[in-house]
Amino acid sequence: MTGYKFVKNIKTTDVITVYYIVVTAVYMLIFEGITGKILMPMVIRALLFLFVVAVIYVNSKLNNKAIKFIHLFYPIILLTYFYGETAQLNHLIFIDNLDPIIYRWEEALFGFQPSLKFSVLVPQYWFSELMNFGYFSYYLLTFGLSLAFFIQRPALVEKVIFMIISSFLIYYFVFIVLPVVGPQYYFSPPLSEIPDSGIFSRAVKLVQYYGEHPTGAFPSSHIGMVVIFLYISYSNIRWFFWIIVPLFLLILLATVYIKAHYAVDLIAGLVSAPIVYYLSGTLFKLIKKKLLRLF
Repeated sequence: MTGYKFVKNIKTTDVITVYYIVVTAVYMLIFEGITGKILMPMVIRALLFLFVVAVIYVNSKLNNKAIKFIHLFYPIILLTYFYGETAQLNHLIFIDNLDPIIYRWEEALFGFQPSLKFSVLVPQYWFSELMNFGYFSYYLLTFGLSLAFFIQRPALVEKVIFMIISSFLIYYFVFIVLPVVGPQYYFSPPLSEIPDSGIFSRAVKLVQYYGEHPTGAFPSSHIGMVVIFLYISYSNIRWFFWIIVPLFLLILLATVYIKAHYAVDLIAGLVSAPIVYYLSGTLFKLIKKKLLRLF
C-alpha cells in the first residue's frame, strides 16, 4: 500500500525533472568522459534525485496543501541551478562561443549591432528605467503565472507548471549545445555595460550579478517563454494574459536595450516558441499516459 501511495503521488513535473538530470548526465559522460570535472555535477544530480524522491515520499505521507505546493513548485526553484549549469556544460561540443556567427548575422540583417546602438539612441533616464522594469518583470512571470493557476485553476496547475518547466529545460539543452553568451559578455567594456538609471536598473544588475551567467543568449528564452506564457494564459486566465501583453512588448525591447541579447536572438525566440510549446505538450501527454498506466 505504501508503494502504491508513493507511485500515485509521482507528478509529471517530477518525471521531467529526473529526465533532465539523467539526460544531461549521459550527455556529460558521452562528451566529457569519466573525469574529475563531472564528479561534482554527478554528485549534485544524485542529491537532486534523492530530493525528488523525498518530496514524493513526504507528499504520500502528508497530503496537505503546503506539501502539495512544495511538490508542485520545487522544479521552478531548481531552474536557477539548471540555467547556471549550462555555462559549465556548453563547451563540450563547440569549444568556442558562437557569438561571432551571431554578430555576422546581425550585420547581414541590420547593417549594424542593435544591442550597441539602441541605448545610445535612447539614453534618457526614464526610458532606461522603463526597459529595466520590463526586463525585471520577466523574473516574476514564471512564478506569478504558476501561482495564479494554483489559486484559480488548481485542476490545471500541474500541467501548466510541467509546460513551463519542460519548455525552460528544452531551451537549456539548446544553450548547452549552442554556446552563445550575448552582447553583455561578448563585447568588452564600455560597449558591454548596461545603461544605468534607477531602482529597476539596480535590481536587474543585482539579479544578473547573482543569477546570470555567460550562456543562454540564442535563442532568447526570455522571448520564447513569454510567448508560451501568453499561449497558456489566453484560454485559461484571461486577466493574466492582458498583464503579460504589455510586459512582453517591454521585454522584447529591453533584452536588446540592456545588451542581454542580440536582435537575432529575439527572432529565434519568437520562431522557437511554438515548437517548444508543442514539444512540451507532447511530452506531457506521453508522461501522463505512462503514469496513468502505473496507477
